[in-house]
Amino acid sequence: MAEGKTKRFDATLTALRGVLIAAAALVAFFYPAQAVQLLVLVGGGLLLVDGVLGLVTLDRSPPRTTGQTLGLVRNLLSIAAGVIVIASGLLTSIFTLSALTWIVGLLALLVGLIEMASSFLDSERQTRLWPTLVGGAVYAAFGLALMFVPLSSAATLLRIAMILMIAYALVLFYRAWSIRAAR
Repeated sequence: MAEGKTKRFDATLTALRGVLIAAAALVAFFYPAQAVQLLVLVGGGLLLVDGVLGLVTLDRSPPRTTGQTLGLVRNLLSIAAGVIVIASGLLTSIFTLSALTWIVGLLALLVGLIEMASSFLDSERQTRLWPTLVGGAVYAAFGLALMFVPLSSAATLLRIAMILMIAYALVLFYRAWSIRAAR
């Protein structure tokens, strides 16, 4: 009974991550001018919330596995990227905006790569291999876009981010459905 409630809770949190990301993508679609201005805060908030909710859903039961450790690192990197983005107004006095964008892009790339690697190392996630790989690839693609798309092309970056956010939200919805169906 307790395991069923835990899976339901994990599925709910995973679906919540998907809803938040999909909602942000839809706002970006319908209000592109405002979204470019809000992208920094929304993107940082999404990274932060994704990392926090990912930490909450981590299996903390012993013995520790490599997959659990990678999951912990992945979520902490996501939180760090979110904090950097949210605090970018303060950090621009220390770093250039391009440097901050590159740092956040690198963190998002690492999050994606770690998520993909953990799917092979965590036996529980191997049953859901392709959604985890796709989710990691979307995160990695977002990181690469931040690193290599010039800031002057904010509209292009917004469109790329919106597509990647919708793709990642769909992967999260599938994961939530899979967790819920496995009861």
